[in-house]
Amino acid sequence: MNRLSHIVFAFSLFVALYSLIYAFSVWLAGSGLLFDLLFYYLAGGIILTFIAVPILYYKAPNRDASSRTSSNRGAVGALCFMTFCIGSLCGAVIYQWTSGILFIGDISIFIGGVITIAGALMPDWDIPFLGIARHRNIIFHSIILPFLIVLMTLVNVAQSIVSSYSLSIGAHTEYYITALFLVGYASHLYLDIYPSDANPFEILWRSVDITSSAPTGLKPLGPIKISKKNARMWLVGNATLLVIIALGLFGLYFYNLILLSP
Repeated sequence: MNRLSHIVFAFSLFVALYSLIYAFSVWLAGSGLLFDLLFYYLAGGIILTFIAVPILYYKAPNRDASSRTSSNRGAVGALCFMTFCIGSLCGAVIYQWTSGILFIGDISIFIGGVITIAGALMPDWDIPFLGIARHRNIIFHSIILPFLIVLMTLVNVAQSIVSSYSLSIGAHTEYYITALFLVGYASHLYLDIYPSDANPFEILWRSVDITSSAPTGLKPLGPIKISKKNARMWLVGNATLLVIIALGLFGLYFYNLILLSP
């Protein structure tokens, strides 16, 4: 999968997650206001989808090429997902801005997007470190490296709790940063089940097709070898584990926000 596809998909996932921060802010102001936010959320997503999808689909490269990895219906589905995520966030921002509700959170959209995209690009660091011949190395294309980052985060949080002599879970911003990084990393592994020449918009539809296979196998790690036949299961399985860990970290982040909210 090409680099642009990784960036586009990771940013779309971040945008969808960032909408939860707005929803959380509105919920703290009053749970009944969530229905008002929902209207803006859906309206923003639907409006941008109807406007942008026909334009993007018409302008998408290789639209009629035989090397396309899916049907045109699948391409439209992927475009709808991305544009709805962005449009719904715009709607949520408009509601939060017009209602004057205090935004709860620590990281801006720009910084959060950069963190998520950095996670999405990190697996390809095996190229500068190990060379193109070792690309798609098991170490970089698995849970191994990001799990080390999770351990570092938990150790740092534990030190913060001990140094403050408090039973508070503490360091909630680190949960958020690490979770975004894991989501980006997982998105890369998910997308590597596609051929390298896949269009940036051709992303979602093959994820649920268990009969499809990754375009190549993974480079071995000592005696550990992943064949091309099992590469898809390896990539999707490791990515799913990262998503589960990220959801747990997001839960800790929101829990700490509740503790810190006035």
